[in-house]
Amino acid sequence: MRLINHINAPQTKAFAKHCFEEKSSEQLRAAAKEKPDESVLSDCGITEGQYEEAVAAALAELEA
Repeated sequence: MRLINHINAPQTKAFAKHCFEEKSSEQLRAAAKEKPDESVLSDCGITEGQYEEAVAAALAELEA
């Protein structure tokens, strides 16, 4: 998880790890194209930008 480990914000890193462990590449590609659910942002304590960063990092890790 080289890319995920470079994320500085703890909440963003935790969400990226969750995405990496629980989601498929297809699910992450779809998530990257959609606006994030406000409840996910609230529950994880992240912003929309952090969500995008986490999803991108998790997808890159899965496809590496």
